[in-house]
Amino acid sequence: MPHRSPSLRFVGSLFFWIAILLGILLTLASAWPDMEATVYGFVKYTNVPLPSFSCPVLMTSLDRAPVSIRLHNPTDKPLTQPVRAQFSSMISVVTVDEKVKLQPGETRKLSWEVGEENVDLNNFIFARVLTFPSSSVKMSESTCGTLVLNLPFKGGPVIYYASLFLTVAGAGFGLLLFKRHSDFSEPSDVSAWSRMRFIAIFVAVGLLVSFLGWWPLAILVLAVSVVALTVFLMARKD
Repeated sequence: MPHRSPSLRFVGSLFFWIAILLGILLTLASAWPDMEATVYGFVKYTNVPLPSFSCPVLMTSLDRAPVSIRLHNPTDKPLTQPVRAQFSSMISVVTVDEKVKLQPGETRKLSWEVGEENVDLNNFIFARVLTFPSSSVKMSESTCGTLVLNLPFKGGPVIYYASLFLTVAGAGFGLLLFKRHSDFSEPSDVSAWSRMRFIAIFVAVGLLVSFLGWWPLAILVLAVSVVALTVFLMARKD
């Protein structure tokens, strides 16, 4: 019979739930700015999205980072693609118009640098890119947002990816330690193990979809995760 330590079981549970809370915060930090960007004040012209449009995952007030998009000419003729990029600021929306010449089949990446001058609503940077119709290419547009932490140093992406690593490592280590030192002949341990796996799956999905920019699904998964976490904690008290 393997040796089981209640203390190590508790440590595993503690690591797991701290990692889960960190994962929920990361999902919120990624999805909430994207949601806010849709109602920031950019004039909407079309519902056709730009799938290649991306914003920085996280920034500090000293960071400067690119907002980027990839343009593609699917036709067999040269194409001049009008592009409008708009960015938030404390005074008014900053607009940049460009015309990009693309050869047949060519793909080109465009990027615009954003920084502290684009922060609005205290801790957010919002961006919108619109491609006007040209030849057989339809009008399309997308928005995105970035949370800006008020910290006196650079490294927003480092903070995000380090936190993501700690989330994955902490949850994995916590699950492993909890499983190794649990007695699954006890209904309470079986129930706790099932709850931990359930919430881990939802948080993982939330992190993935928020990173991909699918904020409606991320917010939904986040809400389910928070409700499930609350129910689990209340059930444990009972």
